[in-house]
Amino acid sequence: MRYQQLFWDFDGTLVNTYPGMVKAFGEALVACGVNDFEIDSEDIYRTMRQHSLGRAYQRYTAEYQIDRDRLAKIYNQLAAPLLEETVAFAGAAELLAAVTAAGGRNFLLTHRDHRALERLQALQLDNFFTGYVTKDDDYPRKPDPTSLLALCQRYNVDKSTAIMIGDRNLDVAAGHRAGMAGALFDPEHLIVDESQPEIRVTQLADLQDWLWQS
Repeated sequence: MRYQQLFWDFDGTLVNTYPGMVKAFGEALVACGVNDFEIDSEDIYRTMRQHSLGRAYQRYTAEYQIDRDRLAKIYNQLAAPLLEETVAFAGAAELLAAVTAAGGRNFLLTHRDHRALERLQALQLDNFFTGYVTKDDDYPRKPDPTSLLALCQRYNVDKSTAIMIGDRNLDVAAGHRAGMAGALFDPEHLIVDESQPEIRVTQLADLQDWLWQS
């Protein structure tokens, strides 16, 4: 294996949470008084994928002159139950299993709270992970590398054998700042490459092939 220690983002990398996020965000905008004819789900998706949920809040609260706290509260209420409908991306289970079978380790680093772990358990993926950091651990958000460095110290990870895998530049940047490699998962070629990842893929199967190349 090219790298033996894999650090994974959750949303948009392991599990396709974006459909539920976009749906909940659109419904929250309507609840805040925005006409549903004005809502462009594809535009919301691009904003979330290319940037972040935080950027979506910033953009749409300014555009529609609505209160951010109210929008966030409604969004969180609507989005939480939709997590139970999410599925893992194609190739995720196979790659996680292959890593552990080869003696490597998988770690989770997510801005989502403990419900990410519950979803991995429901998808029967949790047993492939050695350790994790979630929102509940209260580390600075990516691209700050503090959470990655904490995981490396806790589990005695040689950073030269490690790679951070995520669907946004901030994931790759966090990996680089922690002294490890970075992989960008970009299924629809939406991300403008600003982080110079070691590998960029549209399918997790392609990442697995690359990791096993000599």
